[in-house]
Amino acid sequence: MKTFEIIVTLLYAAIILWWAISSKRQAEKSGSKFFASSKTFGALVAGLAAATTGMSGFGFVGGPGLNYKFGSAVMYMGIFFTVSYGLMMWLNGKPMRMMSAITNIETFADLGDVRYGSKSLRFLIAINLIICIFAYLGTQILAGGYILNSIFGISVKAGGIALLIFTLIYTVYGGMVGSIKVDFLQGILKLFSIIGIVIGFYYITGGMGHATMTIASSKLFGPQFVDPIGHPDNVMLPLAMSWVFVLAIGVIGQPHVNTKLYSLKSYKSLKTFGLVGGLGYGIMSLLYILPGTAVLYLVASGQVKPFKVPDETIFHFFNHLPPVLAIILFAGLLAATMSTSSSFLVIGSSIITRDIPKSFNKSLSQKEEVAWGRWALIVLTIGAAIFGLYGGYMVALLGVLGLGTFIAASLPVIIGYQWKKASTEAAIISEIIVLIMSIFVSIIYEQVLKQKLPGGIAGYSYMIMIVFVIMIFVSLFTKKAAENNLPEKMKLYFKHME
Repeated sequence: MKTFEIIVTLLYAAIILWWAISSKRQAEKSGSKFFASSKTFGALVAGLAAATTGMSGFGFVGGPGLNYKFGSAVMYMGIFFTVSYGLMMWLNGKPMRMMSAITNIETFADLGDVRYGSKSLRFLIAINLIICIFAYLGTQILAGGYILNSIFGISVKAGGIALLIFTLIYTVYGGMVGSIKVDFLQGILKLFSIIGIVIGFYYITGGMGHATMTIASSKLFGPQFVDPIGHPDNVMLPLAMSWVFVLAIGVIGQPHVNTKLYSLKSYKSLKTFGLVGGLGYGIMSLLYILPGTAVLYLVASGQVKPFKVPDETIFHFFNHLPPVLAIILFAGLLAATMSTSSSFLVIGSSIITRDIPKSFNKSLSQKEEVAWGRWALIVLTIGAAIFGLYGGYMVALLGVLGLGTFIAASLPVIIGYQWKKASTEAAIISEIIVLIMSIFVSIIYEQVLKQKLPGGIAGYSYMIMIVFVIMIFVSLFTKKAAENNLPEKMKLYFKHME
């Protein structure tokens, strides 16, 4: 079994590497191709790539871990995330595609700069997104470490670094073009993995009814673990309420998913893109709901001893499957981790080589952007490795930390493209608050000091609410880049949006 796992893993890696490297010529045509794969793909490829990127190691490893730790409330993740793909198409789709036609737009910081006419705002958005990328890439490193630890028997840290280096190699060659092509291939693999997950779940438990009754009657878990609110002793209700803010609007603030909008050949495909992305993620969400429930059943029935590391949940599930089925799901798990990592690496490199220099009125040529972008990928890999391997969070919670900050940092831009009265001053104050809360609340207070905010609600949820209030309140008393003071390109934009 172990030898077969290793052979399949190496063969899978070779296919992915060839598929991504084949995109090298296309990616090197320009910075817009390397960083955003501008106008390259149809709705099916781009939509499935968006779903694949959203369902990362955060969902496949962290999701079952949350299910084991907190109970059935994990099902909210799939519901809220699926809905958010429609919200992304509605709120971001038309603005992002329209602005890319009006002017040179490739990143969220570009959108912010064009909307508010502020280089300071561009810089703040770039810095906040870099923090998010470190947190989210840290998630993929942890998830990848657990995967390779299970297959090759190496340490979690070594496994995480090895998988990220492999992802770095194919991303350096293929850029966002290669990333999306690989995401599409891995998305197909994940959809096939769903069949394996369903078969495996019934193979282990005998059915949802039997599993639910066994878990509910267990002294170790009890009926709270199959209740939608989850286990009250673990303060699940406040966490679930945090997910309402973070996951229900989750995708609209994720640059690695939103970037796929630029890759659409035609804006007429936006509705199909949103539908494919939402349905794809909804189906893929079974990847963490069913395995987590199956392992709860195994522990409740005495077939597996209780364990202390929630992120090991998915591997206990695999260990109780027939070998061939387990191999298919291991490949799907590798796909989940690599697909998101490659997108984040490209976005991070675009921030370093494009957004930050432009904040100081300096620009690189298209060829220089691609060349320096590849060096930036290496810097990001090192930073993310340190954050992920020594940050201390479990996979899913580290991912939600990055996701929550993504949303808060993106809100000023999203609001600005929906509301004429949104002002530059409000956006700058909001980004400063995101920066302060990300470092001193989410990282230091909650993660390092292990403290909780009032009500047990996560800091990123407070961050989102505060940013929303500031954007509305401050904009009522300030006027820069608002209403009659809109930049000329934005006047044209709002005229077409009416």
